[in-house]
Amino acid sequence: MAFTDYETEQLRKALLKETRRCAVTLGMKKTSVDQLTKAVGIAKGSFYKFYESKEMLFFAVLEGVHSELYNVADRALSENGGVPPSERAAKAVLAVCKRLSDTGDMVFIENDAKLLLQRLPEPVKREHYHDGEAHIRELLEKHDLVPKRGVSLAAATVRGLILTVSHREQIGELYPQALQTLVCGACRELFE
Repeated sequence: MAFTDYETEQLRKALLKETRRCAVTLGMKKTSVDQLTKAVGIAKGSFYKFYESKEMLFFAVLEGVHSELYNVADRALSENGGVPPSERAAKAVLAVCKRLSDTGDMVFIENDAKLLLQRLPEPVKREHYHDGEAHIRELLEKHDLVPKRGVSLAAATVRGLILTVSHREQIGELYPQALQTLVCGACRELFE
């Protein structure tokens, strides 16, 4: 069965949405193409008209998550142009952490991203995948933020702070205050 352009776009969106839901709840290994196609109402054979493999679909989801997080940080930096650099940076990191907490995407990133990247063809990784440092460097340059001890340390620190999202339960009810303290302290160290 051939799909119209509109149907193709709607089904692609539905596949991405269902895959993202499964990424957070089941994980990539426990999610099957069969399960995804049933959820969106297409035949299993039709799946391959949209994505060449389950891994490529999960990679599309991962790219979408990364784009959303970049946009969240970019928006926070843009909206807080009048505040000191350390506060701007802190607001951006806190906004990204909130987004990850709200969506549950950190579960997918922590549990499946490494395996997913191992399974992707090298040309796909080279062309499409950029590590967190590249994105952080881009944001810092775009918003004229210059970390006093270098971009690599700033990027590593930001990634470390973001990883606290997956330890919310272990940190307990004081997680929001602990995160605020860690982020603000780190950003003062990096940008003042």
